[in-house]
Amino acid sequence: MRRIAALLLLLQNHAAALAPPVVKAADVAASGLASMARMPVAAGKSTTVVEGLAAYPAFKTPPVLYEFEACPYCRFVREAVTALDLVVDVKPCGRGSRHRAEARKVGGKEQFPLLVDGDTVLYESADIVDYLAEKRGTTLAPPKGGVLASAAATAFRPGRGDAVSAGALAKPPRKLLELYSYEGNQFCRLVREVLCELDLPYRLYSAGKDSPRRDVLAKLAGSSQCPYLVDPNTGEALAESADIVAYLCRTYGDFDEEEE
Repeated sequence: MRRIAALLLLLQNHAAALAPPVVKAADVAASGLASMARMPVAAGKSTTVVEGLAAYPAFKTPPVLYEFEACPYCRFVREAVTALDLVVDVKPCGRGSRHRAEARKVGGKEQFPLLVDGDTVLYESADIVDYLAEKRGTTLAPPKGGVLASAAATAFRPGRGDAVSAGALAKPPRKLLELYSYEGNQFCRLVREVLCELDLPYRLYSAGKDSPRRDVLAKLAGSSQCPYLVDPNTGEALAESADIVAYLCRTYGDFDEEEE
């Protein structure tokens, strides 16, 4: 009987793993609480570009950030990306990610966040933030509350953006997806979680408050609303988080059926 019960539990867990994530009101509320938890302590309140930034040095390709959504140390770097108004190529590295082997090959270990910018390879979140801030001619104060405060934000979204879903496809799309986003937006978080769970690399265009990139986004999308996803592989472009999540699961996932 115990073996049968264990088998039934395994089958239930497998079925749950293959159900696609669907954005619900509870998800939006919990994500909003995570954002509120970071606003008093994060660089730029995790929503806003800081003043007086120097132009980022020209690059052929943006810096590459290996990270995963649930990681409290990775959050410090993403907050800095918003505050510094950066463009980065994100390689999600949740548990089971194909990008972990790549990160280990580049840096020698599976530790996140990991930033690769040309010949520069950095692991510690504080070192990464300092490096990026120096590139923009400024400094950012260490986030208040340390890692415990960041982990508290993760706790509002338990189990999300932490591991690759059983429904993720084995191969990534040929071209990077493009996401206009900023760290403190609760709707953007819902999209980033799924990008991590589907192990989909993407180019992140930070578009926080006071970002000049919002004008670019308004011309592109007709609104400066975030998140906004562009998929150069299919020509699709979507704005609403629920629509983006459904599209990602439908296009880059292998799920049994959608939840009602």
